[in-house]
Amino acid sequence: MTTQSPTGPYRRSGQFGGSLLETMVAMAIGLIIVAAAVEVFVTHHGHFIAQRTRADLQQDIRSGVNLMAVELRLASLLMTFSATEIAFKANVNDVQGRVLTSAFAGQSSVQATPNRGWVRGKTVRLCSPAGCEQIVLERDGTSGHLALSAPLTGHYAVGSHVEVINQVRYYLSRSQPGNAKLMREVDHGSNPLIERVESFSLDYFNRSGEPATRPDDVRLIRFQLQTRGIDGKGGKIIRNHIQDLGVRAL
Repeated sequence: MTTQSPTGPYRRSGQFGGSLLETMVAMAIGLIIVAAAVEVFVTHHGHFIAQRTRADLQQDIRSGVNLMAVELRLASLLMTFSATEIAFKANVNDVQGRVLTSAFAGQSSVQATPNRGWVRGKTVRLCSPAGCEQIVLERDGTSGHLALSAPLTGHYAVGSHVEVINQVRYYLSRSQPGNAKLMREVDHGSNPLIERVESFSLDYFNRSGEPATRPDDVRLIRFQLQTRGIDGKGGKIIRNHIQDLGVRAL
């Protein structure tokens, strides 16, 4: 039974109604909690992006510089050296073998150790005690039969060394605005090695530690690189790397 009062019926015992003020207070508290949760999420997300960016930048530098160092140690001829570009010849894929039957001056083919790396258009170098010569392969030679684009000029006895010589080039490309890249090119096929480059430079030194002026004098290359990435907060993360790369006697 509901009792009446001058202003209307009383509520049953145990029933309570929320006022507009109570509702607004509850909504305000809810909004504060949601805002705090969003702020925590944004903060943690920013930290995550920054940490991932640092790791990515470091990994790109480490892998890129290591590859460059390995290939420079294989260099047999330095062709170009400047502040933002270096080009050299090296057997970067370890494609090599031995002459299996004697080859003489005037021949346009050589029988060598079978290898899947004897690819048409690649340059091979044959060496004997009298000297070396380089010739381009006319066709693929997976069976070890090397068809040459020009006749031999020397004699190569059984056991003479033969190997592929690649043309390798590292250079800074600014073809994409806002994203300079350190490029690696092997036999005229290029790919980005390190992206988001802020600055890149190479310095060359001779055996005495003085600046090298001729390709044959280069014994040490100082590699300097700066990369950048987003930090998740509208700013940038900068990574600097300086390393001395030794080269074998060219």
